[in-house]
Amino acid sequence: MLGPGREYKLGEGRPHPATTMTQLNSLLLARAVHVIASTLWAGGAVLIAAFLMPAIRAAGPAGAVVMKQLTVVRKLPAILAISGIVAIVSGGYLYWTDSSGLQSAWMRSGAGSAHTLGAIAASLAAAVGLAINIPAANRMGAALRQLEESRPAATAHRPHKREQGRARLTQRV
Repeated sequence: MLGPGREYKLGEGRPHPATTMTQLNSLLLARAVHVIASTLWAGGAVLIAAFLMPAIRAAGPAGAVVMKQLTVVRKLPAILAISGIVAIVSGGYLYWTDSSGLQSAWMRSGAGSAHTLGAIAASLAAAVGLAINIPAANRMGAALRQLEESRPAATAHRPHKREQGRARLTQRV
C-alpha cells in the first residue's frame, strides 16, 4: 500500500518481474498480441467446426464453391495456422516472463499449473491443425482446382448475348 507522500515505483507491491517501462510495454504488447491471435485462432476453429462445415455439407455440390473460396481464395487454413503460431510464440514469451525463466515454484502454483495446462492444450491443438487439418484443407483445395480445370471451356451456364445485354443494362441503372 502506498501511504501519503509516497510515490509509486514500478514493480512495488507486485511479484511480476517486469521492472522497467520498456519491459512493461513489451509485456503488455505480448499480452495484447496473444489475446488477439488466440481469439482469432480458437474462434475460427469453433466457427468452422460448429457452423461452416455442417452448412457446407448440407449445401451439397454448392458447398464446394464455398469451400474453394475459404481454402483457395481466402486462404483460411493459412491464416488460422499463422494466428496459432503467433498465439503460441507470444504465449511462450508470457509463460517465460511470468515464471521468471521457468522457476519450478511458480510452475507448481495454481496460476502456473493453469498456464501449463493451457500451453499443453494449445500445443496439442497446433499439432493436430498442422499435421491433419491444414493438409486436408490443402488437398481439398487442390481437388477443387482440379475439378474446375477439368470442366469444358464452354459451360452450359454461360449466359446468352441477350442475357448479357440485360445484365449490362441493369448495372447501368
